[in-house]
Amino acid sequence: MKPRRRILLIDTDPEFLAALQGALAAHGYEVLTAPTGSEGLDTVRAEMPDLVALDVMLEEHDTGFRVAADIKNDPLFRRIPVLLVSSVALATGYRFSSEDDGYWMKADGYIEKPVEPEALVVKIEELLDHLGA
Repeated sequence: MKPRRRILLIDTDPEFLAALQGALAAHGYEVLTAPTGSEGLDTVRAEMPDLVALDVMLEEHDTGFRVAADIKNDPLFRRIPVLLVSSVALATGYRFSSEDDGYWMKADGYIEKPVEPEALVVKIEELLDHLGA
């Protein structure tokens, strides 16, 4: 039997976490959650998830970018796919993309909020399949 893949969701919005947790669990994923970037990094170190999906605007407006960079700069964790899930474009008017901003944005994917849970599942499966996690 294939082990369940573990997804870590990092977001300050408990309703958003609950909605995504349910959608991912329905697709067979084990879901871990953290409400802050620092707790998220602690969870990465303790649990070694198969993928991390996190908001950009956590404790500060750029915490998600820093958490993604911390994961990608650590030799133990750099192979974990990181997906940024954020409404930063709504707040700032600036649109991010892994293709255009990947040289400084250390994430494997980016998806805008609001996001339908099914669309997030598709993106997560795409990253897991593509990056071989």
